[in-house]
Amino acid sequence: MRLRPYRRQIALAVLGLLAVLHLAAFGLYTRRERQSALLTEYLDARDQWKAGHLELAAHEYAGFLAARAAAAWPLVLVRSFPDAASGWFALGRVESERGRTDAALAAFEQAMALDPSRGRREYRDLLLESGRGDALAAFARRELEHDPASAPAAKDLGAAELARGDPRAAVAAYTRALALLPGFLARHDPAVARGLSAQEADLVNLLSVAVRLSGERTRADALCEDLGRRQSRTVRLDRLCRAYARADAGDAAGAREALAGYQPPAPEHEALAEALAARLGPG
Repeated sequence: MRLRPYRRQIALAVLGLLAVLHLAAFGLYTRRERQSALLTEYLDARDQWKAGHLELAAHEYAGFLAARAAAAWPLVLVRSFPDAASGWFALGRVESERGRTDAALAAFEQAMALDPSRGRREYRDLLLESGRGDALAAFARRELEHDPASAPAAKDLGAAELARGDPRAAVAAYTRALALLPGFLARHDPAVARGLSAQEADLVNLLSVAVRLSGERTRADALCEDLGRRQSRTVRLDRLCRAYARADAGDAAGAREALAGYQPPAPEHEALAEALAARLGPG
């Protein structure tokens, strides 16, 4: 029996739809398999990194990044499939450990372009560690242009100015960071307890040392003493500025004692502690 024309058209349409669905299913299957393979490569890169095989880890992270965009289009089908920012961040850390500073900085820049919070601390720390104070100053100024209320950017500018040997400019930057800090914490960490925060204590330490290095010992002492009064009795948050104050007072033993319990949280703190230790000499 011959099909009527309209039934024939319906049959052809159904066959066409089935073919399209088959191709779509095959495409999704191959896409999922490709994503699974890339996830395996990403996880293996992490294992190689932990094992100390940095060159192989960097190679696998780079391979993941080169293929990820095409594999993830038009949608991600594999659970826990890493985003590109994670890949760039991991590659930056591996390249940093390999001593390939330029490659690490470039990777962190790519990560931040996708997720501004990803790799930012590592990027600014690496700029300081590699002696690129000018680059950090430019980075901090760009961030302040974009967000004039950014306390971290103002703090980074202070660190850059210290690294460039300009403590007076560092004083201005740290003073600005302190003024911006309450509003910044209210926006980004509203649950922070009232009173002296760790962020404020850190900035006062840095500001006090910068003020001292700029020649204003009396003001530097006042800042450090006020911090000492405001801190709790059980947690010493004034170790860095106290070490500098005692050194200027001629109390080398007291300065060494303050430094002995100090753990620098970032490269600028480490540089200041090392400079003071070198000034004090062995003892």
